[in-house]
This record gives sequence, C-alpha cells and structure tokens, in this order.
Amino acid sequence: MNPLAETKIAIARSVMDEYISKLPVEIQGALKNGSLKIVDSVIYDQKYLANDTTKELMEASDTTQAGITNVNNRKLEPLNYMVVTGIRLLSKTISPASAGNPTDAEIAAAALDIAAVGILNGELDILVAGKTALPRTSCRIFGNTDSHEGKGYYQLESPFVIAPQAEIVPTLRVNAAVSSGNEVVRIELIGARIINA
Repeated sequence: MNPLAETKIAIARSVMDEYISKLPVEIQGALKNGSLKIVDSVIYDQKYLANDTTKELMEASDTTQAGITNVNNRKLEPLNYMVVTGIRLLSKTISPASAGNPTDAEIAAAALDIAAVGILNGELDILVAGKTALPRTSCRIFGNTDSHEGKGYYQLESPFVIAPQAEIVPTLRVNAAVSSGNEVVRIELIGARIINA
C-alpha cells in the first residue's frame, strides 16, 4: 500500500476512534465484544445527469447495484455509523445507444476521470439527516489530477459523521447542461465505518 493511502486510512481511523465515545453504549459494547467492527469504507453513487442543472447524486429510490451504487435508499444500514474524511467526484461523457436514455450497464461502464469543466465550475453540498455536512462548495476542489493522491479526491478539513438510517443527500448544481446532457457523475464518500463483524 502506498504511504498516502495509509495516511488516509489512519486519518479516518483516528477520527472514528475520537467519535466512539459519543456512540450509544450498546454500540460501544458491541465494538468491545467483537460483534461490530470498524472497516475502511467507500460509499458511492453514479448518476446520469441528462439535462439537469440540479441533481441529487444519491436518491431515495436508489437500490444497491454494482457499478451504480452500494447504498440503499441513500441511507446506511442499521448499526452502521460512518466517519467521512474525504470525497471524490468524477465524471465521463458517454454516448448511449438510445440518445438521452442510457441503460444502467452504460452508466456503470463509464470510464470515469477528472470531472468535466462544466461540473468543476459547479457546486456541491451534502446534507445528512437534514443538516449540513458540507456547505455549498465549489467543485474546483475536486480538480485534483494527481493520480498518486487520487484523481478527483478532496481531503476534508472537517470530517463528518453519518448515523444509521440518516438520509444522505449530496446535491450537484451546474450552470448549464454538461456535455449535451450525456455526462455520468460519480460521488464517493470515503472514510471508516462500523459494520457487523
């Protein structure tokens, strides 16, 4: 593992360790007895923008599907707490066989890279349980092209916590349709999560 990846993991684990004392007593107990454990985690969702200028990048109708999302109904499972220490935003223009109506397979197969300029000129905010986790922020923070650090990655100065069953609502705002509406966008929330052992 490269040193930078190890640093990211160490940061996420350190923040989680600080947060554990604030968890319900039964969760702390389950961590101590080994029925729950802390793991490195990336939750993601991949969306087709169409001609939308405002797009929720996780939706209440989402169901787990490889290459599309690994979160149901934009919520973590019961007992799953997550500390988010970094965010990645990527995109790719696609040419769906049926214009303006890509299949899930076409969306999942998008060869993602640094977000398109129209997206980098936009804004992102994230609400968790109706509260601001990331205020409306320029997407230029995701313009990182360093493949060693991770393209499109931004290390949060202020990590945030996602509680079980809390709605996660990342919203992307762009000025106009990006790449004639044929852009696929992927958001990744990166950190450490409590799961069943």
